[in-house]
Amino acid sequence: MPDTTPYTPTAVIGSDTPRIDGPLKTTGTAQYAADYHFPGLVHAVPVTSSIAAGTIRSVDTSIAQAMPGVLLILHHDNINSGTAGPLFRMAPGGHGGRTSEARPPFEDLIIRYWGQYVALVVADTYEQALAAAAAVKVDYGSTAINVSTKLDDPQTDELPLHTESKRGDVEAAFASAPIKVDQTYVTPAETHNPMEMHATVAIWQDPNFLLYETSQGVVNHQHVMAETLGVPRENVHIITRFLGSGFGGKLFPWPHSAMAAAASRQLNRPVKLSVNRKQMFTNVGHRPRTQQRMKLAATADGKLVSLHHDYRNHTNFGDDIRENCGEATPFLYSTPNLLVTSALVRRNVGTPTPMRGPGAVPGVRSG
Repeated sequence: MPDTTPYTPTAVIGSDTPRIDGPLKTTGTAQYAADYHFPGLVHAVPVTSSIAAGTIRSVDTSIAQAMPGVLLILHHDNINSGTAGPLFRMAPGGHGGRTSEARPPFEDLIIRYWGQYVALVVADTYEQALAAAAAVKVDYGSTAINVSTKLDDPQTDELPLHTESKRGDVEAAFASAPIKVDQTYVTPAETHNPMEMHATVAIWQDPNFLLYETSQGVVNHQHVMAETLGVPRENVHIITRFLGSGFGGKLFPWPHSAMAAAASRQLNRPVKLSVNRKQMFTNVGHRPRTQQRMKLAATADGKLVSLHHDYRNHTNFGDDIRENCGEATPFLYSTPNLLVTSALVRRNVGTPTPMRGPGAVPGVRSG
């Protein structure tokens, strides 16, 4: 016999359900990553590139090193000379987790985007570190910059045209159809910029790292930091008790996390590194710009017979980040002839990263 008992909502539905974290957040007592302070804590401020493409010829830290409170200045020339480094790239294949930038901090002397970290100053106070960072003198050799918003670059062996989905013959169907639409649409780059900016408080407790983080994925963060710092995973502990929004920008570790951890290991003191609002636009990801060409063909009565969706998005020099704009296209419309193609183009910008509604959203906007 079927159950004929009248449906009644549970006690949860339609009732007030208080959030456990609500009082902590509304009273300002919730502790985010940058809120943690420990005895002996010191402050780190990055030195960022003032060019978007080129090389570092030299880094002069003599003035900054002599300023009050300065404890350590890390850069390419000395990252491996003390106990701070070395910092390693992730092993190929992504089995140990996913990082944001494949290149670890200070790995080489190449500048790939404006604002790239070129040095790190650590001092007793934030004000001392900020002043000393401004006193670091970097000599650059600039090269041509490519930040073009036109994404029509020819494909190469390194960045070929990918066929993501195909059925039928779109070209023949398009050519013979009476109704045709051939348009190109663009979505601009977008930055995440949540209220809580990125920050790391790193504590070296030989042989362990304790990292207070702004992370949407603490297990992934642990895996990445273990490989980057060259220690077993069980020696890395990630704590994120509250997150002031992430939108995808805090899914994967950014270089500042490894920089803070490396400085803490060398100084044997807690190190706090907070990304400022300006750096939020350059150093911690964005949704990349997309350029999408839609070629549609239909019969006179409106029956879709062909759909070709070709999309491009910019990425940086060093990371192949795809926006996957054609993810939904093969499933949206009934058409016998369909082709989805894509390609990447390199620009002198920071590394793109997922943003809430990644991939399919810019494609659905355009399609």
